[in-house]
Amino acid sequence: MKVAGRSFSVVGAGRSGISAANLLARLGGDVLLSDRCAEADVASAVARLDGRVATTFGGEVVRPGDTAVLSPGIPPHAAAFRLAERAAGEVMGEVELFWRLFPGRVVAVTGTDGKSTVTTLVAHLVRAAGLPATAAGNLGNPLCDLLPDVGADHVVVAEVSCFQLLTCSRFRPQVALVTNLAEDHLDHHGSYPAYIRAKARVLAAQAAGDAFVRNLDDPVLASWLSPSDPYTRDNGQRVLDVSQRGPVASGAYARDGHFWVAAPGRAAERVAGRKAFPPPGGHNVENALLALAACLPLGIGPDALAEGLATYRGLPHRIERVREVDGVVFYNDSKATNPHAAITGLRAFDERVVLIAGGHEKGLPLDELASEVGRRALAVVLVGECAERMRREFPAAVPTEVLPDLAAGVARAFEIARPARSVVLFSPAASSYDQFRDFEQRGERFREIVNSL
Repeated sequence: MKVAGRSFSVVGAGRSGISAANLLARLGGDVLLSDRCAEADVASAVARLDGRVATTFGGEVVRPGDTAVLSPGIPPHAAAFRLAERAAGEVMGEVELFWRLFPGRVVAVTGTDGKSTVTTLVAHLVRAAGLPATAAGNLGNPLCDLLPDVGADHVVVAEVSCFQLLTCSRFRPQVALVTNLAEDHLDHHGSYPAYIRAKARVLAAQAAGDAFVRNLDDPVLASWLSPSDPYTRDNGQRVLDVSQRGPVASGAYARDGHFWVAAPGRAAERVAGRKAFPPPGGHNVENALLALAACLPLGIGPDALAEGLATYRGLPHRIERVREVDGVVFYNDSKATNPHAAITGLRAFDERVVLIAGGHEKGLPLDELASEVGRRALAVVLVGECAERMRREFPAAVPTEVLPDLAAGVARAFEIARPARSVVLFSPAASSYDQFRDFEQRGERFREIVNSL
């Protein structure tokens, strides 16, 4: 992709917008960055801008004929998105821009839950095999920041969100992986089918020579690439299946407490025992299988995969053990920003837990989470904007209280859990924006409170 001498309108002064604008300016582009916020409100971001980037604030601007690079936070129904479609010569996002400029291999990871764990685990497994690899993207470190320090020998494992995929047109990762699918971000997409279509864009441009990792245990993903599937089509890419329920012909599976990999025409090979992989819970078995399958097209063998599994330590805010106090073990699962993720957290424990939940109201269905709470929760402590709705919809048989803030919620959960020496799980099932900047800040606050007990 030629950048020098071309004009670009970058809309949004978030991390990805700043990264894209700086890269384009360094490569000789004429770049205008705009944001609907006042300059004072994005001053810390502007301080990181290349001096060659022109700026305008208080409105979103797309110059006629420019290539528009849109923030992933701009939904398709927004005025700025419509403006870009009318005025720009081409519309893309930071992921598409990176892909057009990067000469190496890309593994793209998307899905509802488990994206960050799978992304970092794939990168860890690739490095264990002696190849240069970097995890980036929706993790918080923009892809464009990696250029030009990564070359053709590098593997970039990119976590890509459904928001980012909406502005991808030619994005063609060598390996595409979708972890699982459940209702989320309906306020952005408008419907669950629209959300699924956005996720399916990760493999839309794939062709022969590429690979798609398909989770057979997910009812939607199991049908992808079949003739009757409304979301995807078979473009000739290699398909690697993943299952915890039994062997697959090509891909990765779990059997008899071990991880296995398989390829057509070859005997399946055992990689490692489940106990060799430290992160807890059945969902992390799925995460490991997905990552193993994604590494097979990169030519990584069982020995390197086994070493990588044994040395991976997981990510913060994902069922992260904080500490034990008076026989009560506290787990920080702040990354559980939707009901599906909180269900996964509850299922990670054999014993009944005291659940702390609540946060920003996203309007997502709670019926499946309510059923899981009934089966697995000793008690529930609720905080935040959607606490009252959760209290109404959770089972009456499970003792449930609403507290004014997270500190009060942790203190009350500790009181309830101490006599039974139970687990306290902070798995909000909601985003953080009612009281916190992001899930990281929320999880760090939880840690602080627990460590002060």
